[in-house]
Amino acid sequence: MSNEIEIKLMVQPYAGAAGGSVDGDSFIRGMDSVLASVNAGVIRTADLELENSYYDTPDLALYRAGIALRVRKTGSETEGTIKTRRMSSGGIHVHPEYNVPLSEKPEVPDLGMFPEHIFAEIDVDAVQKELYENMAQNCRRHIWLVSFMDAEIELSFDRVAYKTSDGGTVAGTELELELKKGGVTALQKFAGELTDAVYAGRIARFRPESLSKMHRAAIYAGISELKLPSGNEIFGKEADSDGACGTEKAFDGLMSATGRIASVIYLGPEGRNEETAKMALDMMWRCFRALAAMQVPADSDIFGQYAELRDILRKRISGLSEEGTSDVMHFHNLADEMAALDGILTDRDFIRVILEINFAGLRGEKA
Repeated sequence: MSNEIEIKLMVQPYAGAAGGSVDGDSFIRGMDSVLASVNAGVIRTADLELENSYYDTPDLALYRAGIALRVRKTGSETEGTIKTRRMSSGGIHVHPEYNVPLSEKPEVPDLGMFPEHIFAEIDVDAVQKELYENMAQNCRRHIWLVSFMDAEIELSFDRVAYKTSDGGTVAGTELELELKKGGVTALQKFAGELTDAVYAGRIARFRPESLSKMHRAAIYAGISELKLPSGNEIFGKEADSDGACGTEKAFDGLMSATGRIASVIYLGPEGRNEETAKMALDMMWRCFRALAAMQVPADSDIFGQYAELRDILRKRISGLSEEGTSDVMHFHNLADEMAALDGILTDRDFIRVILEINFAGLRGEKA
């Protein structure tokens, strides 16, 4: 067992770029130049074709227990993996991970090859009998393993094809930065310098993402959904709708909600309908206004980062609000509204502050 510590960034075309999707080959060439500019030593690179199959019971017993069961075939190699839930926020993911090499892809994996304590909350025998392959996705992956400071970090650029319930596919592009050796301080510094160079070179834009590939695959396959948070989940029972309760708990609730709401929006029409998108956008602006109004305690470890986040949001919201009001957003249509949100979530300073806030809870962690 090891702790998988990674940053997940969705990769989007740079503002003003032609076309609505990222050209993968151009992105890879741009990243080769970026890695040289940030003094990252490239240890090796690889191109892989990944076939990912996920397994659960019809009533999602594993998913409800916080367990993801996957079999991955890469060329002639096959591996069974279980990931369990620990932390997933603001693009930073920490999962205890268990890997077992397999001689071939099984019809269904044998749960007995993994440590027993993983399944403390479920009836293993009953689950084993009902296991089936409930979703799948294929992925073209380009890997760079690099040395940076005292760490080794693996970058994976993934071009993913998610299978939908009607037999179609949904494409996605993302970059994962996984800490292989060393401490999270090196990962944080590397992520910052890398993102600065990517934006300076107008290679792409990034957006932190809290939704895993497995969950996204389940949604597109029609066997799961990502529901919008409730008012209590967003603001907490003690806080009002303006987020007046300035505790770290209230702040964490708002931050978690914004990530979840953004994931719903970016699922696209294959993963949510237009009515849900409109509701999600309305909730997002409420969350942003609440974050801009909160006062995190001055003795908080994230006080400085929060103050910067608050200033970014205040400036952005002020520029989007109708003249003379702070709570009425002015958009001509849904596309304009989504473009305005995208401008905030992919803003370089916004990304930096979000990562700094979430890294604050990982000080001292090592791969």
